[in-house]
Amino acid sequence: MCNAPRSGALLGETIVAAKRRRRVVTKTRRRSRSHSRARPRARVDREDARLRALHAVAVMRREGRSLQAAASRAGVAPRTVLAKARQALRKREGRYSAVPLDELRRPMRVLTERGLVVLDVTSSRAASRLAKYWNAVDTYLRTGDRRALAPYAGRSLTAEGHRMSFVTDPRLLDRLAHAGEVTFEDLYESST
Repeated sequence: MCNAPRSGALLGETIVAAKRRRRVVTKTRRRSRSHSRARPRARVDREDARLRALHAVAVMRREGRSLQAAASRAGVAPRTVLAKARQALRKREGRYSAVPLDELRRPMRVLTERGLVVLDVTSSRAASRLAKYWNAVDTYLRTGDRRALAPYAGRSLTAEGHRMSFVTDPRLLDRLAHAGEVTFEDLYESST
């Protein structure tokens, strides 16, 4: 009597076998649903994770935070930072710290006389210089103060083996801004 099939059980199937069958079917359904949902987001998430890992390294450099604290602040797991930006980290006495300079590839937006181009900047120092230049351009466009551009007059940046001069001509910057070439949404370009 104890082994008689209940509702939902196959004829002749014991209660234990029916529970086992339901577990397998449920796991299979969950697995197939989760895989079908996760795949379209995977490509976008990889590049996002890489940019977040670079942000965590920058926080470690700038604020002297631990890997755990910097990863938390950047919204990424510490193991993702290790996977995506290990070259920029050094382990001493069981703790990770950011090296002063790294050679990680960063696709960044660079302003030229003809407009925006995306180039791979491979030096953290060059990436910082480019970010400071963009801040100076933003300051000029918001306030009209040309003094912010003065440190970049006649200077250049090397990216992908090309020497790119910083655009500091106020008339050219105004023209590019009115044409919609100068945007400050994101300095890093997503390379999908």
